Amino acid sequence: MASSAFPRNKAPTMNPGAPLPSTPHRLPSDFDLARWRALERETPGDATWSALPASVRRSSEGRPWPGLALWHQVGPEGDLYVPPMASHTVLVRRAIPTQLVQRQGVAVQATQWQPGQALVVPAGVPSFWRSDRPRDNLHIDLAPAWLQRSAQADVALSSCFGRNDPVLAGFAQLLLASLDTDTSLNRAFGERIAEAIALHLLAHYAAPQAALRGPGGLSHRQLRRVEDAVRADLAAGWTIARLAQLVDLSPFHFARAFKASAGVAPHAWLRLQRMERAAQLVRQGERSMGEIAHLTGHRSAAHFAQAFRLHWGVSPSTYARAA
Repeated sequence: MASSAFPRNKAPTMNPGAPLPSTPHRLPSDFDLARWRALERETPGDATWSALPASVRRSSEGRPWPGLALWHQVGPEGDLYVPPMASHTVLVRRAIPTQLVQRQGVAVQATQWQPGQALVVPAGVPSFWRSDRPRDNLHIDLAPAWLQRSAQADVALSSCFGRNDPVLAGFAQLLLASLDTDTSLNRAFGERIAEAIALHLLAHYAAPQAALRGPGGLSHRQLRRVEDAVRADLAAGWTIARLAQLVDLSPFHFARAFKASAGVAPHAWLRLQRMERAAQLVRQGERSMGEIAHLTGHRSAAHFAQAFRLHWGVSPSTYARAA
């Protein structure tokens, strides 16, 4: 993983006073397309600092902050190729302005990144960075599970290539300052900050949804019957057809009605219930990973560990150590 993100030759000097280029921006002529294609095939990693170990000045590693991380990146100017991460990443510029060319997924943009401005890289998106000034940035990594918990639905974020956001800048500074106090050792502190960041991202950076909730949903009694049955037996093989039988509907009509009522597809809601229960069992520390996998409907401990990391942004063992 670490070998995929590293400085290349120093980028050509850019004129910091030049007007902002139009969007979309063209990639530099020496952009390494082969390396980019390799990044696109990589499995999302746990934390951005694992991809850029030489750039970490300080970090929240070891703090009991499940699904939340803060680190201070310092490094030379030039190019970085960063693999996709399992968490959403917020970056806040700390030092002098820098001219910045970025690629996030298929989108490319150039801007003059000012101190205090924020960038957002959605989970699962590889990125390319070319800066003409040394790197001095604060990174916040937030597991998608925090947004799903707040929205009670699957939520995608849009790429953001630079925005004045004093709230995100304030969160980054607060988390950095907390590393010097006992506050950072309090699990509840990390959870409350993660919830607040998730709410802010939902309000200002959520990707447009293809469809809104519509009429024709389940009745309150039908929805409650489905929820109670699933939560009572998360290990069961809950197919759409089996869920539909609980309320005497066809699978097609059930899937539409459930999403209209819950705001999320049945399989996404089921995954969220299993991951919430899994997190509870991991925190309790009374069962093996194999037992937790079985109780939450996963075919093996390895499959469970992979699903847990993709959902919460950390492995079950890391989550347990933070509990």
